[in-house]
Amino acid sequence: MGSENIIKNLGSVKSSKLVIGHRTYSLVVIPPMMENLNRATFRILKKYVLNGGKLVAFSVPTLIDGSVNDELTAFFSQTDKISVEKVLNREIIKTHFSNPEMSFINVSGGDIYHHRRVLADGQLVFLANSSLVEPTTGSVKIKGAASIEFNTLSGEISGYPYTEDGGQIRLSFNIPPAGSLLVFVSSAKPDGFSATTPTGNFVTIATDSHMKIIRDENNAYPIEFCDIIAGDITAEDLNTFDAADKVYKIHGFINGNPWNTSVQFKTNIIDRDTFRTISGFKAIYHFNVKEVFDFSSVMAVVERPHLWKVDVNGSEVTPEEDRWWLDRSFGVFRIGTLIRKGENTITLSAHPMKVHAEIEPVYLIGDFSVRPAVKGWFLEAPVNNLTTGSWKDQGLPFYSWGITYRKEYNIEKPEGKYFIAPGKWNGTVAEVSVNGMKAPLLAFPPYRSDITDLLRPGVNIIDVKVIGSLKNLLGPHFNNPAPGLTGPWHWRNVKSYPPGNEYQLLDYGLMEEFVLMQTN
Repeated sequence: MGSENIIKNLGSVKSSKLVIGHRTYSLVVIPPMMENLNRATFRILKKYVLNGGKLVAFSVPTLIDGSVNDELTAFFSQTDKISVEKVLNREIIKTHFSNPEMSFINVSGGDIYHHRRVLADGQLVFLANSSLVEPTTGSVKIKGAASIEFNTLSGEISGYPYTEDGGQIRLSFNIPPAGSLLVFVSSAKPDGFSATTPTGNFVTIATDSHMKIIRDENNAYPIEFCDIIAGDITAEDLNTFDAADKVYKIHGFINGNPWNTSVQFKTNIIDRDTFRTISGFKAIYHFNVKEVFDFSSVMAVVERPHLWKVDVNGSEVTPEEDRWWLDRSFGVFRIGTLIRKGENTITLSAHPMKVHAEIEPVYLIGDFSVRPAVKGWFLEAPVNNLTTGSWKDQGLPFYSWGITYRKEYNIEKPEGKYFIAPGKWNGTVAEVSVNGMKAPLLAFPPYRSDITDLLRPGVNIIDVKVIGSLKNLLGPHFNNPAPGLTGPWHWRNVKSYPPGNEYQLLDYGLMEEFVLMQTN
């Protein structure tokens, strides 16, 4: 650990200070799991403790420059000068880290953390609520004369409400889940940053407009299971992950799909692309169409189309020139004229085998609905009148783009401030626009977009576009994966072809109509 990496906290002990470069430390902390110190750091720590400095150790290093050192062991045995602690709890915080210049009062809910940076003309304080489900409320009492908020989303700088309290100021906060607050507490009262306290008296503006709902992109359906035929071996209803493994094993790759199991690609993989002309395989994807509707928009998407001969219901198709979807390696095939009611097949053939011929899902895109079946899903006519509620219940279980919810408001004379509030909704983010002009995004609680400056007298068209994510489209969908980071292992061990209603999918959509609110 270099001397510049010593974890520090400006505490209440003022009897000694550790100076490194231009920085002064009133308290030095050794973090958990610290095993090794470099010699220069150890010399500084010894001098610091010898002169009365406060050292709190959550681990006791045993090595200097990577070697066992008896002097280090003796140094940390000075229990009268060094506090060795096992865990960080409220009592430890109160004992070692409390500071009369800053304290928290009546904090409840959430999981709040803070960072404070002391500057020449004041203090910068960042509060963060790490809870994803619960808001946190309370107050912070801090040395200073006034407070200014730096809005980290909009970039706006404004006065932040405070009250004077015994030579300090008190700031109240209500931080939503995953939210934060950044304030500058100035040593002197600045000009031009008077704080305004919101009244909270919101009035909902009525409208006679019926909400119009517009799907921005074509629907999509990933076919994630297929049959394979390789030589005299046939297997049915394999997840594409397992199908690829089986095909590579048949062609001499002991560990299966090398693109999932190897890190050295050239000698171990690419140089093995010398398969005999009699090698190869077919991957056959099935999809079912429940009823006849307009199939003209339906297209198939195949990754690396140059590797395959592609047939739809026995007729060969070729990719659209200079057209791709999601990724430039995803080729697009027009297949609407070849689709029929009932069972349909898309067959990918690689003869001879090619080392890059990795079996992946085939996607269908177009104007259709996707409904759960006994095995996976089937296609039917599109829903023409979308409503509020989950997209997956309206034939859009894999839809990952935006859906726009539009209403008109007739405002004769805009006065005061106006906000859009979406009510209950699920999405990664929601875009707001007024008369075609962009308003602040809805991304964090309390989910209000200030549209005051975009309104005009008369009719105003207001759009709220909810954006989904690629999780529903690309997965993982099986074995009830926990949300968060994913890796190849999330596609393993899919034992059977499940019905559509057993896929793990997120509910995206505007669950209730958005409202326009006004306040003075």
